[in-house]
Amino acid sequence: MEETVSTAFGRREVFTKLRAHDRMCHGTAYAWLEGFLAGRGQSGGLRLLDLGCNDARHMARVLSAGDVAAYTGADTDTECLAGARKNLVDSPAAVNLVAADGREVLGGLREAVDVIWMGLLLHHFPQGEKARLFAMAKKALRPGGVLLTHDPMPDVGESAEAYLERYNREIETHWAELAPEERRVLIDHFRRHGRHDPIDVVERLAREAGFSQVVRKRLDPAGFYVLLRFAA
Repeated sequence: MEETVSTAFGRREVFTKLRAHDRMCHGTAYAWLEGFLAGRGQSGGLRLLDLGCNDARHMARVLSAGDVAAYTGADTDTECLAGARKNLVDSPAAVNLVAADGREVLGGLREAVDVIWMGLLLHHFPQGEKARLFAMAKKALRPGGVLLTHDPMPDVGESAEAYLERYNREIETHWAELAPEERRVLIDHFRRHGRHDPIDVVERLAREAGFSQVVRKRLDPAGFYVLLRFAA
């Protein structure tokens, strides 16, 4: 059964369905990002680092506005990066795509950036690695820079187990676009691979790394996904 589940989740159809129905709040998060960046590149030279860029299909629209001068997208999945190259071929920004882990990219930066975007990235890491990511991100930002995260995250004081149980009920009850087997695949994936720390814990880790001015925005009515903004 384990091999069947792993193989099924490896098929991109499930993830494609979820994005088409905005179940993980991609559309909402990237619309917010586009609005946040609007006008910030007027002085020229705005640099954006995207950790876990996937195929950058949503980022393509953000970059098309012209506010970002230089964009670096990083992902460990080379197939996703191939899609990103296609999706960003007409981007007005200078595009650099890197097949690497986010920590490798942050550690090897030669020039500081203005904005770091972590889309659906943090929940893959335990607390210690989250703290390390925040510390590295702080060093990688220019003065006045901003770290933005879009992630599934338990509420203040909510355990990972309670969060996943609530999430699972939502999937089983409302995500009709998924077949029963696809729902089981998705639930199993989150239980096996998620490291879901409550929102207050994540904010504390960022503050301990030197970030301030935390802005919190829930992205869906059910309260599963959140966007956090940290000022360097």
